[in-house]
Amino acid sequence: MISIRFCISIFIVSLLLLSQPLASQEKKEDEQDKDVPEEQIPVEERDTGDSFIENLGELPGKIVTLPLTLFFKGVSKASSVVDYNAIVLRVTDVLTNEDGTRKVRPIFTPLSGGGLIFVQRNFLKPGMSFRTSASGGIRTRANFYGSLRDPQLFSARLGLHVEGLYQRLPDDDFFGIGNDSRRANETNYLHEETYFMTELLAKPVRNVIFSAGLSYSDVNIQRGRDPNKPSLQDSADVFFDDPIPGLFGVRMGTFLFRLYRDTRDVTGNPNRGSETYLTYEYARELGGSEFGYSKYTLDWKGYLELFYRRVIALRLHGEITDNIGTREILFYRLGGLGGTDVFRGYRPTRFRDKDLVVAGAEYRYPIHGVIDMIFFFEEGRVFGDIFDQFTFKGFKRAFGGGLRLRKFDGNLVAVFEIAKSDEQLRLNFSLNKGLRRF
Repeated sequence: MISIRFCISIFIVSLLLLSQPLASQEKKEDEQDKDVPEEQIPVEERDTGDSFIENLGELPGKIVTLPLTLFFKGVSKASSVVDYNAIVLRVTDVLTNEDGTRKVRPIFTPLSGGGLIFVQRNFLKPGMSFRTSASGGIRTRANFYGSLRDPQLFSARLGLHVEGLYQRLPDDDFFGIGNDSRRANETNYLHEETYFMTELLAKPVRNVIFSAGLSYSDVNIQRGRDPNKPSLQDSADVFFDDPIPGLFGVRMGTFLFRLYRDTRDVTGNPNRGSETYLTYEYARELGGSEFGYSKYTLDWKGYLELFYRRVIALRLHGEITDNIGTREILFYRLGGLGGTDVFRGYRPTRFRDKDLVVAGAEYRYPIHGVIDMIFFFEEGRVFGDIFDQFTFKGFKRAFGGGLRLRKFDGNLVAVFEIAKSDEQLRLNFSLNKGLRRF
């Protein structure tokens, strides 16, 4: 859901922007009044002051409205002191340029909160890009990300990608493991993670990128900060029969292998083509032998133009997670269904288990310039073992619609969606989400 602090910030900024012309107008009118001698002002318009009785009658109202009066006077004073035009121009000159190689944009997602992202292309050499973002929200929610990428650092077909992430999610939800996990068993926990990754990039043929890399993660799990929900650590024995693996976090090292294929006609708002991610992860605990897993991920998106830019977007997403020998899989590394990206009608990671599959279709209809209306339908399910337990029974469904705001070059700016499932009606909003991660 949209952060209350984010909405209040937008409201205050709007007051600052609006108060500048109002303050200037009041100052101009006062100066005009001072230039007119009092004897030339009509008697009925002269300021003769209020009587004692009138002032006494207005006193209770003035006391009640005093905080608001002081607030708006402070805003007006600040707006008269600050030269907005000069500040905006100077910041714009530093953070952006006309050719678009350097830019700063606001970002917002319900999970990470609101903040800014800065992108610099041709950073140290042509073709190298640098990006960094910072965002935050309620209950000390924080997300800091940075990456450096050059697909041709070593040769025309061999490059490097390095990224780092720190995130603090103070109220992640946990409902249990399995497709039948109960909403009544909702608990929350604090997830704090530091993550680094480096990978070599190879482009053997056009539209295909292969990468191999290493990553390090240090996860700290603590009691959740949402006072309206029980903490996972305090409720694990009450709500769940089996122990929760990784209840206090662990340090992991991971080998990564990824394959990416892109045949879209345009990257921002495609009408035809497809986009495919294939990922393999091999992760083991550092300094211990209790945890370890391997994970296979497929994410495919296809686009079909019907007529006049009416587009059907299809998606198929699947994950398979296996134990390495007798090592256990961390509960927060299990496949998860729910959120603004996968299965929009449910809470983030509403359903968790080793394997999952979700399929969806989205109809995109341009209604005005850079605004599209969308309608979508999704079905998904988690499995303990998809090969032994697969069935078409028990699939969860979600549907809804919304608006997508694009730039003229097609890149997505904002998304507002209303999604319905058998559990709840959700409002999802994101701003420049596509710029956050590679």
